[in-house]
Amino acid sequence: MFFDDDHAPAVYSFADDAPIEWVDESQPEEETASSGPLSLSTRLEYTSLKVNEAYNVFGLVSVQAAESVSATAASPAQPADSSTRSTPMDITCVLDVSGSMGSNSKIELLKDAVQFVIGEMMPTDRLSIVTFNHGAERKTPLMCMDNAGKDAARQATLRLAASGGTDIASGLDCGVAVMEQRRQRNAIGAIFLLTDGQCYVPPGTVQQLCDRARAAHCGLYTFGFGEDHDTKTLSSIAECARTPFTYVESPESIKHAFAGAVGGLTSVAAQNIELRIVPDGGCTIAALHTHFTHRSEGGAAVVSIPDAFAGERRDIVVELAVPATSADSPDNGLPLIHAAARYTAVQERVTVQTPEVALFAQRTEEPEGEPDLEVAVQRQRIEVANALEQAISQGEAGRFEAAQSMLDHNIDKIEKSKAKNEVSTALLAELNDARCRLSSRSEWQKGGHAELADAMMMHKNQRCTNMSVSKSNKVAKCSKQLYLRSAQRSSIAKCDI
Repeated sequence: MFFDDDHAPAVYSFADDAPIEWVDESQPEEETASSGPLSLSTRLEYTSLKVNEAYNVFGLVSVQAAESVSATAASPAQPADSSTRSTPMDITCVLDVSGSMGSNSKIELLKDAVQFVIGEMMPTDRLSIVTFNHGAERKTPLMCMDNAGKDAARQATLRLAASGGTDIASGLDCGVAVMEQRRQRNAIGAIFLLTDGQCYVPPGTVQQLCDRARAAHCGLYTFGFGEDHDTKTLSSIAECARTPFTYVESPESIKHAFAGAVGGLTSVAAQNIELRIVPDGGCTIAALHTHFTHRSEGGAAVVSIPDAFAGERRDIVVELAVPATSADSPDNGLPLIHAAARYTAVQERVTVQTPEVALFAQRTEEPEGEPDLEVAVQRQRIEVANALEQAISQGEAGRFEAAQSMLDHNIDKIEKSKAKNEVSTALLAELNDARCRLSSRSEWQKGGHAELADAMMMHKNQRCTNMSVSKSNKVAKCSKQLYLRSAQRSSIAKCDI
């Protein structure tokens, strides 16, 4: 089904979410703390620069979440067993039940995956199930996952049946409406959108739906199921939402993908992260290399990162124009930038303003010759993500030789680089696999497009949802090992018990 930019969404009236009494509308306290689960660090491409010379150099500002967040005691109104998890969450599953989902046991495996999500939820969590084919229907309101809520959700899941066409926009519109019409909100909110079908959704509609989800304080995770799903639409939604796009190649992998997403959400340490990078010492920010939304404020750069899982790291590559400085500079070096972050610590429900960290450069007669390894590989990560994005554009246009030639250039660049560690090894394998995926139209259409879109979004966000390995990989890849966090691994491990 095709939509134009004037496509009018259905009008929903829900506002019947189960009441929650153990949170205070999920708003942070007025107080501002100086420490929390995030820490900042900086690195410079070269630790020393020659005196009396101007430079364009790369710096790195890293935001690191603590590996685990200590559990706090439950409030009197909160069920006792929910204290094993730091923060309650709201999830709406938006599920494709079109006719194509009836083949190869897809619908049964989808039911099993949703049953797993239900089983993982605590009594303080809430879940809603929305289905779509040629239209959308909310199967269950946003219910607390106590025993009664779980029973109702399981019964609704068992009754799912496949028929009809595919209207992704209507399904997502209904799912977003569930979240934006909540009378109360748990601190963590997410929509899981899964489809195996094709449906053109105009860019304007995608942007509108993502903006609504963001205003409703929930992440939006897309899952493309099988070789024939609409990769372009789902990856555009993920791009707009700043979340991963997950390619679910085989039906058996649905549960693992959902489990990894749920595991990450159970460990969210910080939300609404605003990283402020201020140039110093006459420097200017020539460019900011990051997938996250950023803006300029009086010469400073402000990067907005939606959230951070426990143990997760986000790296911002900063390109700096550094003026010439005389030998009279201080022995301990001159600051090039200062960085600080402001965010909500999810478990404590307080706003944290971190102390500033500075990036310094020594001025010497003989500057350091070898670039910093960590800065170099993070530059490689950005370049590979950009290369995959360009290759996808070429593939969508049917220009497979041009795509391979461009990838060859990036492969050669990494192979010749002296900056080598587990990250560069993973990136090189990613490029070589992408080259194979773009060797022909048939390879591209048999999951190549989806595999590249999954990889691109993973490296941009430094986040993934699963450890599943594509059966059609021509090159052994290990990128997912870089980004999957411990809480996600634990959740995925439960799938096979």
